[in-house]
Amino acid sequence: MERQKILTESKAISFLYLIFIVGTIGHLLASLKSLMLLLTPYTLLITGSVVFYVVLREANVKLFFWAVITFLVTFILEAYGVKTGVIFGEYSYGDVLGLKLFEVPLIIGFNWVMVMLGAISIAYTIDRNVFLVALLASTLAVLFDMVLEPVAMKLGYWNWGNNIIPIQNYYAWFGITFISTLFTGLLRLKISYAILDHYFIIQLVFFILLMLFI
Repeated sequence: MERQKILTESKAISFLYLIFIVGTIGHLLASLKSLMLLLTPYTLLITGSVVFYVVLREANVKLFFWAVITFLVTFILEAYGVKTGVIFGEYSYGDVLGLKLFEVPLIIGFNWVMVMLGAISIAYTIDRNVFLVALLASTLAVLFDMVLEPVAMKLGYWNWGNNIIPIQNYYAWFGITFISTLFTGLLRLKISYAILDHYFIIQLVFFILLMLFI
């Protein structure tokens, strides 16, 4: 059984790297870029679902509960943020990320969950103290967003007022991730999975490459 789990995870990780390579090449080729943008929300949904499925096979129901709560909370914060500019700053979403509710793409809440899970998983491989894990995960999430933001604007994921990314956006990322990570401690969850580490790093490298070459 354990061997089967390892094999399933290995296949899933290989699938993620394949999608990453194809996606990177597609975004860098002018003839394929529009197709890549069209596929973006579906790619995020499929790859994220594969990762989440593999993790849930080993985790307990409390992780699913955490993910649902995190999805709902982050989506509500995004909807309020888009409307008021209070949380992240003045911004609006484009059409690249697909179907929207309250002017926020539905995939956004899911992506928050997956990015935070990756950051938390990496942090738990470094330390087991939940407070230190929260600090590490929040820092990783902010670094991820710092790489993501300029690329997201170029690709039309979203736009910031006056094309300036406000510092409060990064404070919000830190605070939201910090509280969400402490919540894993409250639920006694020790989130440490290789596939989450790989998924976080794959996305980070993807956006670094696009930041450098598009």
